[in-house]
Amino acid sequence: MEAILILLVIFGSITAWVLGPRWLHLRHEERLRALQAKSEPKALTAERDELLERVRHLEAVVCSVDFELNAKLNRISTQQLALPLPAQANDDKARAALPQRSLAEGERIGARFVIRKAIGQGGMGAVYEAFDETLKETVALKLVRDAQWAAPDVIARFRREVSLARRIQHPNVLRIHDLGEDGGLLFLSMQRVEGSSLRELIQRQGKLGERWVCELLDGVLSALEACHEQGVLHRDIKPDNILVNSDNIPILIDFGLARLDLVGSMTATQAILGTPEYMAPEQIRGEALDVRTDLYAVGIMTFELLTGRPPFSASTPIATGFAHCTQTPPALELEGPRREAWQSFLSRALEKEPARRFGSAHEMRQALPRD
Repeated sequence: MEAILILLVIFGSITAWVLGPRWLHLRHEERLRALQAKSEPKALTAERDELLERVRHLEAVVCSVDFELNAKLNRISTQQLALPLPAQANDDKARAALPQRSLAEGERIGARFVIRKAIGQGGMGAVYEAFDETLKETVALKLVRDAQWAAPDVIARFRREVSLARRIQHPNVLRIHDLGEDGGLLFLSMQRVEGSSLRELIQRQGKLGERWVCELLDGVLSALEACHEQGVLHRDIKPDNILVNSDNIPILIDFGLARLDLVGSMTATQAILGTPEYMAPEQIRGEALDVRTDLYAVGIMTFELLTGRPPFSASTPIATGFAHCTQTPPALELEGPRREAWQSFLSRALEKEPARRFGSAHEMRQALPRD
């Protein structure tokens, strides 16, 4: 009996010594596979990335809706400003207070400006050619359309921006002479430039030659460099706001002065102003802006000058804003040795994240694909 017990003990020890480690190894493998199946790091990472992308897309949609609402409110306010004066308000003082009133040829305002003719419509309102009896020269007068709808602090900020803009002395920047007021009508007097806008050039010629585009951008970026050094952001860079004079020199207009924020009751969560085709993602989202926002718009304009069309365009502001926030710009359709250089230039200029763009107008200017 004792011999049998001894044999059983010896057999059990040998079995445990031989099979035990193998069983533990198999058990550990099973537990590891169970833990991997439970955690699924790759699947979770993919799911997380997908959810984050959905959140970003939803954010873009919400911000675009906010932009669309603000755009509609701006149109409503413009229509209201254009309505005729109420019957009970027929005195001269009340009529003079209308921001959108028409100025007749020969009319004198601000005790120094004689109206010659209407030039057109600007971002702030009607633009007129006038003779400045003080400076003894022809100037452009731009009426500040939204002045009477804006809160006092907005008007004060606007006046500060005009004061700041007057310090900019640059051949590629439109000169601001003065800010005046006449019977409640706020207006800007500025340099009168004879020429065409880049928008008109694109409409007439379609895409422009690479060398000409490079020369135009050099002047625009030089102008922005001067503006940014004075702390002035443009916020509405587009072909409409670039004039080309008779010497083919580009002149930047409406910098930092495109529009006033409307009074609080007329806006949504915050005013999102600009032109959808040229707005950076952070501008569409209503986030803080800096010089890189202007540079993104220069990138959009560069694409349009080279191809005849902007990279992002849709039937509604919402769709256009969504494209800026989520879509990759189309490849540049160019032929020639500088195609890759232009493509690299645009890829950096149109980065969604501001930190990945050119950091200054000077840096962007130096990166232009020159001969």
